[in-house]
Amino acid sequence: MKTDLLIQETEDLRQMLSSHRLYGTLKSVESIAVFMEHHVYAVWDFMTLLKALQRGLTCVDLPWVPRGNADTRYLINEIVVGEESDVNRHGVRMSHFEMYRQAMLGLGASTHSIDTFLADIMQGRSVSDSLRDAQAPEASQRFVAATMDVVTTGSLHEIASVFTFGREDVIPAMFLGMLDHIPTTDSSVFDDLRYYLQRHIDVDGDHHGPLALSMVEQLIGNDEEKYAEALAAARTALQNRIALWDAVAERPVTSDQ
Repeated sequence: MKTDLLIQETEDLRQMLSSHRLYGTLKSVESIAVFMEHHVYAVWDFMTLLKALQRGLTCVDLPWVPRGNADTRYLINEIVVGEESDVNRHGVRMSHFEMYRQAMLGLGASTHSIDTFLADIMQGRSVSDSLRDAQAPEASQRFVAATMDVVTTGSLHEIASVFTFGREDVIPAMFLGMLDHIPTTDSSVFDDLRYYLQRHIDVDGDHHGPLALSMVEQLIGNDEEKYAEALAAARTALQNRIALWDAVAERPVTSDQ
């Protein structure tokens, strides 16, 4: 299967992510707040990747017509339901992005930048202008810019590869690394974050990850050119994630953050 080959060909970068030094720096409320203020933009653009796939693989226009393969329609719609309307630890329905923002508030991380960014987007401003206006961290701006480039110029199999190998397939290992280092003192402030991380470990590892792999397999088929493009997209996405993790790990944490 092509996805088995893609996993093998990205193993070096996947290992770098799962053992990244960033996780060992997450030892205090302040350091985790800094991480979340960077990472929240990756949580947001994950949804943009997801919606790009839903738009390309299903019909979201009016009037409706059947579009694409029914199996791929099922795969992407199943993931959308889980990501856009899951339940938080109190049983309240919300997207995973909203769940993450709630976790930020729980431990005192600032949501001013991401809230400003979303307000600008809702007013019709471009992503790049909104990032600058919100004074998003430079590393987060670079990460989102790379994602938006894939969404706007990439083929569906490239977008699906970034979504799968840059996100869904690596998230369980990444988040396990974070859970292992989150402090046990003042544990109540981390309750929402712990739930968010564990929810992704469970859902992505057991359900969404396999669905995403099936989607990529169907989009690539036996096309060697598509395979090469999917591999390049996956490796670039993983390198971009490592660059974001590097930037956060190198950022000094002060008591007022």
